[in-house]
Amino acid sequence: MSETTQRVMRAGLVVALIIQLAIVLLTLVQTPAPPLYMAIRTAALLGYIGLFWLIVSSEYVRQMRGLLGRVYLKVHHPLSVVTWVLIAAHPLGFALFSNDAMVLLPVFWPLQQFLQWAGRSALYLFALGTVSALARRSLKREWRYLHKLNYVAFLLVFIHAWLIGTDLNSPLLKALWLVMAVVVLAVALHKGLGAR
Repeated sequence: MSETTQRVMRAGLVVALIIQLAIVLLTLVQTPAPPLYMAIRTAALLGYIGLFWLIVSSEYVRQMRGLLGRVYLKVHHPLSVVTWVLIAAHPLGFALFSNDAMVLLPVFWPLQQFLQWAGRSALYLFALGTVSALARRSLKREWRYLHKLNYVAFLLVFIHAWLIGTDLNSPLLKALWLVMAVVVLAVALHKGLGAR
């Protein structure tokens, strides 16, 4: 990849991230709420964006290394930690806000409730995907299969947000969420969900 191509791609990625963050910020300021609830919503929105970038970038490690100008994992791991904190902060904050720890437990039936509360199941899939990456030396190649659960978790979060997300009332955010889901689906189909 030429230096000019890298510069253009780098600029495109920065612009895409700025657009995502601007849409999130615009959505948040249009629907103010008590500070804790705003923090819960912000954590969910930024966690979803973080997960999007982790999934997309991890499928193109070689290209990302060239774009970032450094070892990819030196960027991936810190972003993973921040994303995991944001993702976990959303349900934990909601449990605190609602004074109900039951919001941390997955719901599997009936189907409509499973889909509405799919974020609960996604939380545990994120945890399994993260633990598998941390234990990759002992899990050999199997860790890759478990790490791919992040795709399923991303889909579950998308469904959860689409059905009951406070901020998905914004047509602009709804459009962004749809585009991000399509991109993740395209990456999954392009790269295949099997281990490489």
